[in-house]
Amino acid sequence: MLTALTRFWSFRRQRTEGLVMDGAAKVVDSSLSQAVYVDGFVFDVFIYRLDGDATWTLEVVDEVGGAHIWTTDFASDLDALAAAQTAIRKVGPVAFMSDDGEPTAS
Repeated sequence: MLTALTRFWSFRRQRTEGLVMDGAAKVVDSSLSQAVYVDGFVFDVFIYRLDGDATWTLEVVDEVGGAHIWTTDFASDLDALAAAQTAIRKVGPVAFMSDDGEPTAS
């Protein structure tokens, strides 16, 4: 678990540093961003918004580095976390990782 958490925080820091530039809006990370474990697979769930925005963006990074970014925004970070957990469990972790389509909350 320590390895997964270390990887999660390292990736989160790199992603945030890449998004914040001089004069750019600040990225606000949700405290609900976390590593989610399903059937032995780990998924890094990132929930974030730009400072001043009301809606949240959801990004899930799987074990092999595939990023799954929702194109719909969420009214709350809790809604985003629930969408990630539902999507992964609905199709299963292996199918989720191999899906070339757009993730959805349904």
